Amino acid sequence: MGCWDFLTESYRHAAASVVAPFDYTTMLWALLLGYWMFGELPEPLVYAGAAIVAGAGLFVIWRERELGLRRRRSLPDPRQAWNALKVMMV
Repeated sequence: MGCWDFLTESYRHAAASVVAPFDYTTMLWALLLGYWMFGELPEPLVYAGAAIVAGAGLFVIWRERELGLRRRRSLPDPRQAWNALKVMMV
């Protein structure tokens, strides 16, 4: 099982908002390994593009997390629903 298999498997067991930032580390590894193995550095536009891609992805993750928290807050408390059901049964 390779490291990519573990990343794919982690999406199955954890929230995407937790796992996705680790996916962005591949850009950093590509930069470091490219410099170490080939002595190459990307052009400035590559840095700008990587920042835009990472920033947009992290913004979407943050926004979806906030929407999920709002939805969770708007749901009724299950304990209150259970207590109301018990009262109706009596």
